[in-house]
Amino acid sequence: MSKRAKYKYNPETLQYEKIELNLNGLIFRAVKYLVIGLIFAGFFMLLLYPFVKDYAVRKSQKKISSLEYSLEKLNGEMDTVIAVLDNLQEVDNDLYRVIFSAEPTEKTKINRSVIVPKKDHIAYVYALEDKLNALSYQLVKQSKSFDELITLAKNKDKMIKSIPSIIPIADKQLTRLSSGFGIRIDPVYGIPKMHAGLDFTAPTGTPIHCAGDGVVEKVGYNKGGYGNEVIVDHGFGYKSHYAHLNSFNTSVGKKVKRGEVIGFVGSTGKSTAPHLHYEIIKSGNKIDPINFFFNDITPEEYEQMIEKSLNSGASLD
Repeated sequence: MSKRAKYKYNPETLQYEKIELNLNGLIFRAVKYLVIGLIFAGFFMLLLYPFVKDYAVRKSQKKISSLEYSLEKLNGEMDTVIAVLDNLQEVDNDLYRVIFSAEPTEKTKINRSVIVPKKDHIAYVYALEDKLNALSYQLVKQSKSFDELITLAKNKDKMIKSIPSIIPIADKQLTRLSSGFGIRIDPVYGIPKMHAGLDFTAPTGTPIHCAGDGVVEKVGYNKGGYGNEVIVDHGFGYKSHYAHLNSFNTSVGKKVKRGEVIGFVGSTGKSTAPHLHYEIIKSGNKIDPINFFFNDITPEEYEQMIEKSLNSGASLD
């Protein structure tokens, strides 16, 4: 459909004449309408700008608030995981590792509080990242600890048989314990010295029984005062030491069972009378053997033995 033609009145001819637009006229008209449009657009933009700006600010603030909430929620969830992990570590060390006589794991405290101002979003994210890395490290460490406990549980039967837990001298009347663990008067030098084992008096030739399953580590003479000695490695960090023997009934490398005769009482080395000096070594440290006699005596007999051990004065070596 063609556009309607425009006319202009000519007073000279007293007639309406058709207006013919040339190129310049068309351009002028287009520019005029464009300028008018821009003026109106600018006017409306100025009029609406405060409302648009306020909407954008509110939308951005809403996103920031949502981000802050997410970060705070993440921080709280990590605190919950840390609390659960701390509890697992306590149960691990105070229960499971006590049952299996294993060394406790080293506990690493994770700082639960993020001190960085929450409005400093970048620093807050970095602080949470450090916290997450520390938590991940502890989780891996605890996972390895549980793997170790699983192995210990599988070997529990073997461990129970291996822990030195019987009196090495047959003494149902508990009459042969002559010296306990602790500071005792040295019978040769007459001065207080650490006595790192138990002394059992018995006639020369009395059988000595291995206190637990293990492998014989040493059989021979000790010039340091122990005389003829046998050392049995029970595994799981335990060793038992038998000193002042008269003779041996085992050899290095031999697998022995609990109760098996490994030697005979004597008085070799620095000894004042026939007796067995008996020690238990755990992870390289000598500990009181009296705490391990739980396999062949009653609670009443155990109390008698402790009382006798505490009241003994001088040792025999």
